[in-house]
Amino acid sequence: MDSANYVARLNEYAQKERLELKYEEVGYVGPDHIRTFTLKAVVNGKPYPEGVGKNKKEAKQSAAKNALISLLDETSVSTGSVAEVSSPQIQVKTNYMCWLNEYGQSNRLMIRAVEKITPGPNNLSQYCRFVVGDKEFPAAYGKTKKEAREEAARLVHHEILGNETLDTGDDRDSGTSSLPYEEVVSDTSNRAKRLSLQSEDSMLTETNFIGLVNYHCQKTRSTCTFVEEKRSGPSHNPLFSYKLLINNVPYSVGEGKSVKDAKQNAARLALSALKERSDWDSKVPVAGFDDCTQAKQSPPTSTLDSGHTKSGLVVSATSESIVFMDSSNPPKHQVISPVVKPKIKIAAIFPNVRESSKEDMVNFKPNQRGNLQSVKSPTQTVSRFATDYESIEQLDKGAFGRVFKAKRKLEGKYYAVKIVRYKEKTLEEVKVLSELNHCNIVRYHSCWLEDTAYHWDASTDSSSSSQSSIDLSTKYLYIQMELCEIKTLRFWIDEKNIQNPKKSLRDSRRREESVDIMVQMVSGVEHIHSEMLIHRDLKPANIMFNRNGTVKIGDFGLVTSEIEDDAENQMERRGYKGTPSYMAPEQKERRLYDRKVDIFALGLIFFELLWNIPTIHEKEKMWADVRNQKFPQLFLHHFSHESQMIKSMLCGKPEERPEASKIKTDLEQHKRLLAELKTKQLDSKTTPN
Repeated sequence: MDSANYVARLNEYAQKERLELKYEEVGYVGPDHIRTFTLKAVVNGKPYPEGVGKNKKEAKQSAAKNALISLLDETSVSTGSVAEVSSPQIQVKTNYMCWLNEYGQSNRLMIRAVEKITPGPNNLSQYCRFVVGDKEFPAAYGKTKKEAREEAARLVHHEILGNETLDTGDDRDSGTSSLPYEEVVSDTSNRAKRLSLQSEDSMLTETNFIGLVNYHCQKTRSTCTFVEEKRSGPSHNPLFSYKLLINNVPYSVGEGKSVKDAKQNAARLALSALKERSDWDSKVPVAGFDDCTQAKQSPPTSTLDSGHTKSGLVVSATSESIVFMDSSNPPKHQVISPVVKPKIKIAAIFPNVRESSKEDMVNFKPNQRGNLQSVKSPTQTVSRFATDYESIEQLDKGAFGRVFKAKRKLEGKYYAVKIVRYKEKTLEEVKVLSELNHCNIVRYHSCWLEDTAYHWDASTDSSSSSQSSIDLSTKYLYIQMELCEIKTLRFWIDEKNIQNPKKSLRDSRRREESVDIMVQMVSGVEHIHSEMLIHRDLKPANIMFNRNGTVKIGDFGLVTSEIEDDAENQMERRGYKGTPSYMAPEQKERRLYDRKVDIFALGLIFFELLWNIPTIHEKEKMWADVRNQKFPQLFLHHFSHESQMIKSMLCGKPEERPEASKIKTDLEQHKRLLAELKTKQLDSKTTPN
């Protein structure tokens, strides 16, 4: 497959042309372990040729390439751009250090380099590894510090972008992702690569990006300097590379056929990165800055022939730095950055929690779905999370958002607080969970909205009251829920599978604990089904434990109602949603399904609880047989009663699968029999001959 990132290029093209871009999954063929996926790009409602790949990431890249080639063929505006896209031989080497800096700025992550001199492979002595946020990445070696840094940055690039997929994740610990692949790419890599030098050069004639940077730096009282990175190419056709430093923070390298063009490109890339900052609008209240790459007229701060701007800015044509004179007066009304003082939106307080006024609650009425009713409180300028909670500690993070452990000051009790970008679907999940009150379901207590996401300072391993936001138009939903252990059922199974398989068969404790876990899981599912709901994504990674070891079902991101006479609901119940390896056949085939899809998933989990599967490879080999009720002979021998139960749960016809209530009764009876058998065995050992 081409090394070019066509998803990023198509994303950049769509943004430039103001086109609506989305990807649709067409389907897949082949067994679970060797599937071929097909996706297509849809631009402004028009589908383009499908892309095929061994995974969804490859298929998406292929679909993006096909769409991009078709779009450029259709417009035929710039033959240079078409040649750039359609000829994969022309590639631009990625500057991984610049990419890493961009990634850290775009995602508000602290990047720390750990460097030292130590003997390494191939007589290389310069050692470097990066810590991004709170995650450590692999180390690299080089002849010089620069080489080591660049190689270490490349490893970070590979780990982050090489592992992004459209799927819900691998079967081991996959959750439903709220951030699709193209958002990650567009925030990190598409600004570090150019679509083509020709298209950028033509853009420079329309917009003076250096003038825009000058204006921004003057308004924010920042310093900026252009630094030459390198010169390449023959003397008759040189290629210049420059980067822009704003307050000593480097931005992406810009390239051009002249020094001026390279600086313009560097300024354009810097502006693109600055637009992602939460304080962009407040510091630069100029409409043209919101989309500098689309400006059709020269901005009012463009440099005059004399070297002066209308606002009093002096730009030296020979110097590499930009100097500011005392010029325009500061604005009369200072805009407070939302990073410091975010507004608060009051949201839901659920039943069985503290009393609250009606004005504090989200309106959950069906005819006003998604309409958040909030109290306007102009005097509240501090984050509710930062003021109401203490001892804040980050537990987990991912594409879905972040989860913190925090002690609520009022009652001195610890909770888990999940912070996600607000979407109507997320609120639907909270609405559903607010009605579920069962000992085997994660309890959701309350939620509220804020303009910013809480930021935890991983570098000092402590909590911080600072907030950060990527987009001012984005709201963040804070969900207070019951605190569970970090270790999920997936971890429990993997721990058990470390044992020798033969020893595992003799371990009666695993069998007893597995049956007990299943009783609790089925009890929770029974309650979910009694509320006419379907979980749709039951798997070990979504099953948790509280501190007392009680099983808790979580992650209701794909929950849906089961309403027979509702056409919209029936359409929803044909959707290909969930984790493929735990999906029921009718779920995979997009046939109308009901609550019995949860029973099928429970049957697969029950098998995993009992049977030692040492590796992922072993699981992939046997999983198709297990789904078709074909179990290993040793399993049938050692777990004869359980195998009959699992077979009934894995029936191909949903109507033949038992209800959760029936499974619960059978499991409780089996649990009693196992306890009696254990008691008899102990008695026989203690009774003298």
